Amino acid sequence: MFAILVFVFRLLIDRGIGMIDIPGIGYILSVFFSIIYSLAFLMYKGRRWRLFSQALLSTFLYLIFINSTFRPTEIAALLNIFTADIVFNSLYGSFERKNKLLWVTNIFQVYYGTIQTLLLLVFYSILFYPFDAFLNNWFIPIISAMLPILILEGLAGGFIGYQIYRRVKIINSF
Repeated sequence: MFAILVFVFRLLIDRGIGMIDIPGIGYILSVFFSIIYSLAFLMYKGRRWRLFSQALLSTFLYLIFINSTFRPTEIAALLNIFTADIVFNSLYGSFERKNKLLWVTNIFQVYYGTIQTLLLLVFYSILFYPFDAFLNNWFIPIISAMLPILILEGLAGGFIGYQIYRRVKIINSF
């Protein structure tokens, strides 16, 4: 279910922004993307490889139905979620015992957003030969403006995802 939701929101982010001519809609959709990943992370309860399997399935759906070229962004996203799956599912139990799941969810979202940009830098540096021109003309100006927004979107998505998880957990306990 979460893989399908990620696929749909990725479709909306990649293709729908051009069709929906509302300023700032991409930021709102990115927050929903963060909510989905936060909620999935909390619902999986520290079980390893579920986040990675979800990302792998949504990437395959995206490649089959939307874009048939395997770009460096998919490689960076899969590598990022692979490391996040290992690190944060290892930490999940200790944060759950201390009742600090909101912290681990927000740290997960900030980690995902910042490491994703660094991995994109690495993968795009392989593609562009005049790396200095790419770095100075494209990457540093855009990322210096977008990284704080990515962090805020991740924190908002992590907080809302945690609140949804908490409400679902309360409903299931009755």
